[in-house]
Amino acid sequence: MLLEETGDRWPALRAALSDTTDRFARLIASAPPPTRSAIGGWSADEAAAHTAIVSGMNAEMVAGRDPFDDPDLARASREMTLADLAAVNARALRRYPARDPEALGAHLREHVDLLLERSADLDPDEPRPWLGGARLPVSTLLAHQLNELLLHGFDVARATGARWDVPEDEAALAFDLFLMRLLGAGADTRHLLSRSGGGRELRVELRSARTTPVMVVSGERKLEVVRPDGSADTVVRFTPSVFMLALFRRIGLAGALVSGTITASRPRPWVALAYFRRTRTP
Repeated sequence: MLLEETGDRWPALRAALSDTTDRFARLIASAPPPTRSAIGGWSADEAAAHTAIVSGMNAEMVAGRDPFDDPDLARASREMTLADLAAVNARALRRYPARDPEALGAHLREHVDLLLERSADLDPDEPRPWLGGARLPVSTLLAHQLNELLLHGFDVARATGARWDVPEDEAALAFDLFLMRLLGAGADTRHLLSRSGGGRELRVELRSARTTPVMVVSGERKLEVVRPDGSADTVVRFTPSVFMLALFRRIGLAGALVSGTITASRPRPWVALAYFRRTRTP
């Protein structure tokens, strides 16, 4: 697994999570009425509720506990793959029906504070149980929560016309400490990612000025993150915020390529398109 050590990014991650939680809570409390859906079939209130629910899940999992107090939902979360994620999210939204923005903001702040408190004296690289039977470092649970806030803040803002920024340094933390660790965890995420990928092997080198250079190798029964060795099909250079929004299907890849915020170079730049189409994200 690449990116094994959190190192000096731990204080920056904790500060970013605290600050972005406050930004998100202020956003949902002050946003105008929505004029469109937030993401998929979710309203802005449902996107906010999901983000608050996830904060409670991560606060429990960092303590080594089940993410839900509902036994059936807890079991489903332990046994899920990424293909089951939408169904588990829908069950969680039904189980926790609060939608009032002030209540959701209070719930979010309370559980992110708990996540930060429970992780304060832990080794940030110590494994903890996560969804789908995965085991991921403590810092990755915090980076997952940061990723959720950045993405769903974008969703709420798009639905309501409010402003939401995705800072490059925060997107870079989510890339290194959540996404690449999730994809590169090997046996620790084998069940969760068991229905991801497929097809011929793709080797994509990912580089930005703010992230650790990596190569993602994906194919039939194979998914790993390794150090670049010159064997990549293509080198993708990117702005972290744009990469996040494109990979998680918030913006179109074509627009990012036209603007130059994502580029793909030889020898086989078209492999970048195949990689984006293939990649499934939580």
